[in-house]
Amino acid sequence: MPYPMLMATLAASAEFFGGIMVLFGIFARWGALFILCVMLVAIATVHAKNGFFLHNRGYEYNLALIAMSLAILFAGSGKWSVKQG
Repeated sequence: MPYPMLMATLAASAEFFGGIMVLFGIFARWGALFILCVMLVAIATVHAKNGFFLHNRGYEYNLALIAMSLAILFAGSGKWSVKQG
């Protein structure tokens, strides 16, 4: 990938701010989308060649985060969130 420092900064920002958005329920669907994109890229570029299991640095944790992100994308953040949507 070109521009590794830019890509690393974007990925770290998407994970950090996406996590904050999901944690506090502020535009949680957007935060879940950010996390989903980063995890898909992580699987495609790093983890896929190692297989599924963790002891080989596999992608099962990434799949769990993708499942969480999809659940929030489809269901929303709930009535206790700061901002619905």
